[in-house]
Amino acid sequence: MSQEIKVEPFIMRQGNRVGKAAVKFTSGCLAGFHLVGFTICVDDSDKGMFVLFPAATSERATPGRDNDERKRQYFFLRPDDPTLLDRLEDEIINAYKAAVGFN
Repeated sequence: MSQEIKVEPFIMRQGNRVGKAAVKFTSGCLAGFHLVGFTICVDDSDKGMFVLFPAATSERATPGRDNDERKRQYFFLRPDDPTLLDRLEDEIINAYKAAVGFN
């Protein structure tokens, strides 16, 4: 299965967010689908450039407790090998840098 990464730099920086990205699938049963929700960020102090991956947050009440809610994140990408996320993050950052002419 092949794919391409599409990035869209923000015209104005929004906090530490500088752009967004999507993965477009170009072959296989997912051809024509886009996986959206990647956010490209820059941390001027420690991390440098990094990617936030698509996720949803769910809030639910804890049984037996009044007004006690827990937040839980659900990540849409769950790799068999954690290094695959690093590889995808590198690809997204490289596509962003190419799009904005970053050296």
